[in-house]
Amino acid sequence: MSETRTMTAEAFEAALAELGWKGAEFCRRTGLVANTVWRWRKGTGQVPPWAAEYLRAMLALQRLHAEFVAVRRQAGPELAEDDGADGPPEGPAEGAR
Repeated sequence: MSETRTMTAEAFEAALAELGWKGAEFCRRTGLVANTVWRWRKGTGQVPPWAAEYLRAMLALQRLHAEFVAVRRQAGPELAEDDGADGPPEGPAEGAR
């Protein structure tokens, strides 16, 4: 059985800010109505575990993107040369199956 991790209104606000999202963006991505998210942001409603985990996953993806993808793009052509003329290989490496 997994432990349920909750999120406070302050942590919810901080996660949205770190992602650069407004409440409307969270609503668009999750299909929720603005009233629900407003209650979570004000602390009058509890952030459900799925929403907390969704935000944690989005934050983790953002950090991975910043660490690996954005750095590679900023490095320019010298890193792109490692991929060969046709770009990075498709699918798993030979013998990885």
